[in-house]
Amino acid sequence: MLRPTLSCFLLVSTLLLGSCTKDDSPVPAPLYLLDQRWILTDVNGQAASTASETDLLLPSSTARNSGRAACNQYGGAYELTAGSPQLHFSNQASTKATCPELAQETTYLALLPQVARYTISGRTLQLYDATHGQPVLTFRAAE
Repeated sequence: MLRPTLSCFLLVSTLLLGSCTKDDSPVPAPLYLLDQRWILTDVNGQAASTASETDLLLPSSTARNSGRAACNQYGGAYELTAGSPQLHFSNQASTKATCPELAQETTYLALLPQVARYTISGRTLQLYDATHGQPVLTFRAAE
């Protein structure tokens, strides 16, 4: 009785181990919030103007964010809460040039200090305020 059970176990084990192969294809590195250049794609669910690229950078070496809005360079402070998706920005300082996309820039810079949390899915970063279930700002990772 033990012999057929042992034979069956050995056969199943051999089949399972034989079907295991190592996948040598490279695994893409996960994207992290910090030290990644993020390009704005949506503001309050509306496509962002592509006439002037707006970006965001949060260096891990400092708690100071920076970027280029539609018309101007901007920057301020950011704060991450360890172990949670909480993210907060200070009011942002910027240069004072004008351009056709100034309205989008004004909205963008007003929304950053309202951000309360973030999510990253694939190559997409979404920033949420404390009251809305939909992202207020959406970015894609720069190449």
